Amino acid sequence: MNNGTNDFGVSFAQISFLNRLLTAHSNVIEVRRSNDIQFDIVRERGGPIRLVCLDEYACGLARVFETQAAFPNVNLIYVGGVWNSYTKDAKQYCEAEQIGLFNAKEITGSLCRSDFWRYVRAD
Repeated sequence: MNNGTNDFGVSFAQISFLNRLLTAHSNVIEVRRSNDIQFDIVRERGGPIRLVCLDEYACGLARVFETQAAFPNVNLIYVGGVWNSYTKDAKQYCEAEQIGLFNAKEITGSLCRSDFWRYVRAD
């Protein structure tokens, strides 16, 4: 896996962390990375996922719109590590559009569901 460049400022460390997380997941059969931060995921149970890897401390609606414009078929936006999050407006919009919006604590649970965009991590 070589690192290209991306317009979202995502580091190779963040991309590598996500790649390891995805390839080790029990419901993931195949992961293909392209466009530096795009991951196409084939799952054992559930449909395919086109994930875009970001590194946003607080992902807002504007960043979601930017991501959709750059990656029109995105259906899961990963905002980054456990300290990263998103605004309430961004989460509500994504759920209405059937787009998952998750950080590192939430993403593994979402990959097990057919309706992954609705996943809510239990405290």
